[in-house]
Amino acid sequence: MRQDVEKFTALDSEIVVVAPETLENAQRYFEQNPIPFTALVDETRQVYQLFDVQSKLISLGQRPGLFIIDKDGMVRFAFIGMQQWEIPPNAQVLDILQEIESQTIKSV
Repeated sequence: MRQDVEKFTALDSEIVVVAPETLENAQRYFEQNPIPFTALVDETRQVYQLFDVQSKLISLGQRPGLFIIDKDGMVRFAFIGMQQWEIPPNAQVLDILQEIESQTIKSV
């Protein structure tokens, strides 16, 4: 998503990464792998539990999840995969955001 952050921002969206790590581990990771968006440290996995993103042995660790939540807090798109490579491509996510934006404009 980092390579398309400007496209996401142009659609009035914000990317938030949820890291199921300790603060220390997350800081170390993001120092080595900087990202141009917000990171939320979820040491207790409370956010993961709320969105039912579970760690599974078959996934070799944490399952990937991608959610689009509108400004009213409604989940408009949800994806939970088994492996990292299953995450929807940026183009698909941008298309979904554009569709949500056009629906919002029509309803105003």
